[in-house]
Amino acid sequence: MRNYILMFMTALILQACTSSKKNSDAGSAKTSTDTPISKTPIIFKGLYTFGNEVNTFQECVIQKFYWVNDSLVNMRKPYEESVKFLSYPYESVYAEVKGYLSGKSPLGYASEYENVLVITEIIKIEPKNFRTECYQYEFIAMGNEPFWSLDIIPSEKRIVLKDVAEEKVTEFFYSPANFSADTYQYSTTNPKNEKLEVLIRKENCSDGMSDRQYNYSAEIRLNGKILKGCAIKKGDKFVDQP
Repeated sequence: MRNYILMFMTALILQACTSSKKNSDAGSAKTSTDTPISKTPIIFKGLYTFGNEVNTFQECVIQKFYWVNDSLVNMRKPYEESVKFLSYPYESVYAEVKGYLSGKSPLGYASEYENVLVITEIIKIEPKNFRTECYQYEFIAMGNEPFWSLDIIPSEKRIVLKDVAEEKVTEFFYSPANFSADTYQYSTTNPKNEKLEVLIRKENCSDGMSDRQYNYSAEIRLNGKILKGCAIKKGDKFVDQP
């Protein structure tokens, strides 16, 4: 009887080991049949941002963010060349590059992103403007004599004023506009407690330097200074626009 019990227990142990091995083999087989990562470079178009602990690419079409691996090319140099005049921290630029997605990284800041974009070739890097399709601004205003520009960017939670005459960039917190009677009114501040007032009206406007006719006028008040010009709302089209 004792021998029978020992034989029965031995059979159970062998069966458990065999089952475990089958499950392990099944798991290995599943992993081995996963679709491999393609390293064939394709073209990516989007917004590239570089800065302290930031090296990211936001694809235009699906608006996904990737961590960038640019060990094969130097993205920093053309980026800095593109933003060298009146830039602000973490300003994005428009970029067209060739590369491939290498999957999620377990390392450092890259681990916070679903995928890593390995860049193999730089096609183009340039400052973004109102024609940049994936630039999600609300309004871009500009004027001359003196030259200035203002970008209202809800997706980045900021409003950025570039005063060319004073060679100065000032950032403000984004605050939604009060809208009434075809008029947008923005009122906001920054960490220096400077107050910015922006008034954008829906009316024909000319910049005085080109034949382009804008659909909005703009007036800015900051530190007792008044700047006047025209504005472009996201989605506006112009005759001179390709």
